[in-house]
Amino acid sequence: MKRVLLGLLFLIASVYAAGCNASLPEPESESAQLYTQRCSGCHRLYHPGLLTTEMWQFMMVRMQKEFQRLGRPPLSESEKTTILEYLSSHSQKMS
Repeated sequence: MKRVLLGLLFLIASVYAAGCNASLPEPESESAQLYTQRCSGCHRLYHPGLLTTEMWQFMMVRMQKEFQRLGRPPLSESEKTTILEYLSSHSQKMS
């Protein structure tokens, strides 16, 4: 777990350094649009390939807590599933 968190921190730092301006895969898909709609209100969109599926799962839990902290409506189960499937299908693959 510690290794995953350190990797996540490194990737987040790299993303900020790179500017996060990469275009999303399949931008016209319903899942990409949902990701854009629900996630870009608070921060830049991160390319799904920046993290592994496991890291996206961790971030999804973290963001749900952040929604709660900010008093925003949380993602529904359907939204979580759709967004996580989208991110996972385009995520970084561990070798």
